[in-house]
Amino acid sequence: MRSFLQRLDKLAEVIAVLAFVVSSAFIFLNVLNRYLVLGLFRDIAKTNESLRPTYFAVRDMLGSIVVTADEVPGLLLVWVAFLGAYIALRNEGHISFDLLVDRLSKRKRMLVEGINACLIAGFLLILFWQSVRMIRVSGRTEIETAEIAQGWFMLILPVSAVLLLVAAVERFLARRVRDQ
Repeated sequence: MRSFLQRLDKLAEVIAVLAFVVSSAFIFLNVLNRYLVLGLFRDIAKTNESLRPTYFAVRDMLGSIVVTADEVPGLLLVWVAFLGAYIALRNEGHISFDLLVDRLSKRKRMLVEGINACLIAGFLLILFWQSVRMIRVSGRTEIETAEIAQGWFMLILPVSAVLLLVAAVERFLARRVRDQ
């Protein structure tokens, strides 16, 4: 089980990094287009007629790419955030306040941690259920700037709900083993 979770962690990290790189590339191209092509290069092409065909070709090529540069990076950063939440939960990276719980007797601590795990699991099950419903309702609708269905970006919600549930259960069980 541990090697499966380690492979799952690695896959989540790879997807998060890939989503971040693609998001950053879109933002970089948008900035490049806005300030260098539509700003500086346009001004140079106005004064130098021989550069105008090159300017128009570059403007048209980047213009077709960067039209999605405002929407897609934001949607990809949702993937980064939810996968990051999973990775942080697996690595005990979330801020927690254990002072009170640590001072409880073993039996009461197990009770509080069990209630906490049940509340987290309940929330994640609701998130999973509602996100699947949301994808069914509006998942086929395309984003405004590209012919990409919103469901591909929304898919992170049920996926992360399952990942977080696995991580929460594994953490709870690991604590049970550690406390015995």
